[in-house]
Amino acid sequence: MRTAGSMRIRVVAIAALIALVLTVRGHTLSAQQPQYVVGYSANPVPTDPLSTAWDSVPAIEVPLIPQAGVTPALLTPSIASVTVQAIHDDAHIAFRMVWADPTRDVEAGRPDVFRDAAAIQFPVAAGVPSICMGAAGQISNIWHWKADWQEDIDAGFQDITRLYPHFFKDYYPFVEGEPPYSFPDDFSQPDARAYSPGWAVGNALSQPMREWPIENLIASGFGTLTTHEQAAIEGRGVWENGTWSVVFIRELTPAAADLATFQEAGELATAFAVWNGSNEEVGARKQLSSFVTFGIEAPPVTPDEPVGEAPASRDTTLIVVLALLGAFVVAITLATIVVGRNAPPAPRDGGTGA
Repeated sequence: MRTAGSMRIRVVAIAALIALVLTVRGHTLSAQQPQYVVGYSANPVPTDPLSTAWDSVPAIEVPLIPQAGVTPALLTPSIASVTVQAIHDDAHIAFRMVWADPTRDVEAGRPDVFRDAAAIQFPVAAGVPSICMGAAGQISNIWHWKADWQEDIDAGFQDITRLYPHFFKDYYPFVEGEPPYSFPDDFSQPDARAYSPGWAVGNALSQPMREWPIENLIASGFGTLTTHEQAAIEGRGVWENGTWSVVFIRELTPAAADLATFQEAGELATAFAVWNGSNEEVGARKQLSSFVTFGIEAPPVTPDEPVGEAPASRDTTLIVVLALLGAFVVAITLATIVVGRNAPPAPRDGGTGA
């Protein structure tokens, strides 16, 4: 039979446990392991999406959901998930995205044809950004790979004459050669480039000659997506046997302050998105992930470097240990008081206690 005293002891113990949880909750959450740790490699990061070097890199399967919050929305996902890998060599970091797609959509020059694409979103400042491409005062850095840009690099610029084989260009002054002209080869002179105003003024979306198929963007919410002047995201995408494999590469620390920085032993809330061109996905019509927490593994410590636990880690451990000890002492003290109050009185000398 449970006595009132034993019940009170149980209540005190439960209260102490709750107090303990609330005390250390913030420290415990901050000390949780990331969902994926970007490992260190002594060799340069692999640039080829199909390189066998990726075989030894751990992978994580990231579920995707349709973007149905804003117009144009995608109500049903065409791609259920994407496999993500990452590695760094203490100078550059590389991400690889792999997903199944039975169609290779590499064109975006006609109004009713859409390209395949993929993107990664990183926070610029510490903390978890808004999944909606950041928010006011909260910049996100977005790397956007485009299959048509990849095709321009691999097979040559997709000019109008390539998309519409029976199209014929009339005579243009200042353009080299004779009609039908080849763009951009015959439009190399400054006066000739005036026929392509976007190219002439340096619009990143109008460049017919690209080195990399990835656009470097920043955003602070819907409608603010802007090409960054530092377009230094290397990479490549390859479609093979119904699967896209895309690699994104950048230095760990960028020159610009408004771009994501990858610091060893830090953590990043990262999100992914994929577009399926054959499903008429473009712009906001896409599938995207929730945030995945990435940690960055520090390079091995060399013999001449000090060995020891990071100060921040020691501080967190000490706080948690002290909180545990304090809660334990409080629980024991309160339990002792309750037991003392409910214990029967001691018998007097010579008495029976009855």
